[in-house]
Amino acid sequence: MTPRSASLPSPAADIRENPVYETAPLLPPHPSALGGNPPRPLSATPRFAFRELRGADDALDRELIAEIVDQNPMTDLFLLVVDRDCNRERNVERAADREREHPTKLITCVAIQEIEVWLLALHRDRIGDGWTDVRNECDPKERWAEPLLEELGTGRPGRGRKKAMEALGGQIRSLLGVCDELSVLRDRLDEWRNRIE
Repeated sequence: MTPRSASLPSPAADIRENPVYETAPLLPPHPSALGGNPPRPLSATPRFAFRELRGADDALDRELIAEIVDQNPMTDLFLLVVDRDCNRERNVERAADREREHPTKLITCVAIQEIEVWLLALHRDRIGDGWTDVRNECDPKERWAEPLLEELGTGRPGRGRKKAMEALGGQIRSLLGVCDELSVLRDRLDEWRNRIE
């Protein structure tokens, strides 16, 4: 597969239509979209590579990640986002290992428990259960996200995820307040950007 790139300065969410939403579905490409510092002019615009990966095992595969990084020397940063899934497959440790192997080129984020929880955070009023229960559930996608997406209409791009994420609008601070890993990611992206400026 050929990696695709996107310029850093765009703060708008880029919802890519691909079959692997478990790997990187809903993440804005720049920290300003997560409430971080707005982009500043750079002498050379950083580039981000995108490659479709088939689930967490591909996304956390040592050889595959090394190949992607090696084949894209002009890419400044790779952002690897995977589900925690109650750490049943040691995704937390594997993500940390991949980041240690590429300390200047890779930042990882492990979604608690699944990336779809970020979507659910925007629709907490429609869930009917406590937010702590949602965050602690090992399979929130099946229990809450899929029914919500069915309700919103799955015939749209991203099987309804794009429509569901339209609620992000002015709720970024709320999202960061209930999904700590996104706040940490925002701060880490700001730190990375400050280092390269």
